[in-house]
Amino acid sequence: MIDRLTAITAAIAIAVFPATSQAQDSGPPKPAAIADEAADFKTKQEAIKEGNRAFAGLELGVGLSFTIDRGERDRIGNAVLVNGLVRVDDQNNNRARVMLESHYFLTPGVGGNNPADPTVRPARWGIGPFVAIQPGSDEVIEAIGMGVMIGLRRGDSGQSFNLGFGYVVDPNTRVLGDGLTADAPLPPGETEIRYKETAQSGILILSSFSF
Repeated sequence: MIDRLTAITAAIAIAVFPATSQAQDSGPPKPAAIADEAADFKTKQEAIKEGNRAFAGLELGVGLSFTIDRGERDRIGNAVLVNGLVRVDDQNNNRARVMLESHYFLTPGVGGNNPADPTVRPARWGIGPFVAIQPGSDEVIEAIGMGVMIGLRRGDSGQSFNLGFGYVVDPNTRVLGDGLTADAPLPPGETEIRYKETAQSGILILSSFSF
């Protein structure tokens, strides 16, 4: 009688909990499957951060910029004395450089930005403000700019071509010292060229590639 009850109980358990029995038979996840899942997650994270750089704990996008100087004095890289005259041999009023930027796009018209909803197509274009910096050593900002940016998305991806126009300030721009003028002699009593650092502003054109 006991053997018969045991057999009936076992049959009921198998019928009621088949998934549990199969799960026990399949065993724990294989190390290879876990490794594949971890690799896939890492790939997605790297894709999100692709083209970004960290500065002072912030993730900022990389942009290509061009600055047209609007300051009262020329930006001087180097000057030399030639026959008693100040000759500038390195002047950089117009500068091309890499900057880090962050922008926020408004997407007017039809569209959306919710990738979790398959019924909403990503916005094809956007417009909004941006802030850009040129980082230096020890998290010192060499230049800072801001303005308005327009972005055009590439298909349904997160990539886009963005073009921004704004204003930039370089707080430590090298210029000739007070009293010194290019192509002119040194002031009386002086024997060498002097420089000083001052703030200069300019027009900023910035391009980046992330929507």
